[in-house]
Amino acid sequence: MATKKAASTKKATAKKPAPVASKTTVRTLRADEKSAKTTTPSVSEKTVKAEPAKSANATASQTRAKGQRLPGNIVNIVFAELFGTFVLTLVMLLALQETGQLYAGLFVAVATMAVGAVSGAHFNPAITFAQWTMRRLKSLLLPFYWGAQFLGAMLAVIVINWITSNALHLDFSNLLSMDWPLFGVELIGSAVLMFGWAAATNRTTLGPWGKAIGAGLSLTVGLAVGASLLATLQGSIDTSQITSIANVPHELRVKGAVLNPAVALATTEHTDSSFTGTHATKDEKRVSRLSLEVVLGTLIGAALGGNLYLLIAGSRREL
Repeated sequence: MATKKAASTKKATAKKPAPVASKTTVRTLRADEKSAKTTTPSVSEKTVKAEPAKSANATASQTRAKGQRLPGNIVNIVFAELFGTFVLTLVMLLALQETGQLYAGLFVAVATMAVGAVSGAHFNPAITFAQWTMRRLKSLLLPFYWGAQFLGAMLAVIVINWITSNALHLDFSNLLSMDWPLFGVELIGSAVLMFGWAAATNRTTLGPWGKAIGAGLSLTVGLAVGASLLATLQGSIDTSQITSIANVPHELRVKGAVLNPAVALATTEHTDSSFTGTHATKDEKRVSRLSLEVVLGTLIGAALGGNLYLLIAGSRREL
């Protein structure tokens, strides 16, 4: 029995299969396969990476579209600039030459407080142009500001002619005049005006009244500087060589610096009767101060003054 049992145990042991060793497969990747597996993103990764790009492109297109649209209050802007330039022109035409600078500055201060939040209270194509060069104004708004400002000045002329029975007959014979000394007077005066205006209106520490008073004082100082330069220029002219009205130099006919192309449209030069001492006739020619020297001088001067402020302040904010 024992032998039989031993034999069966041996047989069972012999039939039991030996454990099979596990196979280990080693696969060698080529260099190109490694780089492909390493660098090729999955579909989900591609989607995640594409979403920020699409979002950035959409934001950029929305920003461009917004920059090309007119603001919702464009009518308010036009009327604010039209009315402000209209009253400013009246003030500078009707005020006495000695006090006109102060009255103009006071009006700008009050008007800036009133409509500064609507249009910025430019009332001057040169200030509007300077704001555009400083990237504070959209290019699309430039013609609207200029159109409103010149229309306001023309309305002032219409009102004065209505009150005085058409006494203001404007003559634009000097429209293409380019007198370099007068160009320099307008340029320097406009640069002083715009430098102070930009400094006052861009100061975050100033309240509305502080910015308004600063804008008004900037106009007063700019007009005073221009008047002083013009007086120096006129004082250097030898009047002993003038033998007739036709020989009066253009510099002597100018009443003062205007620093504003729109106001220059309604402002006149000294007439012939002012030199001869005779009574002015109704049909006497009144030459407008709107000329090439005023337009270029004020635009370039204001742009220089505004960008000089940005250079000193170290700030160039985008709209």
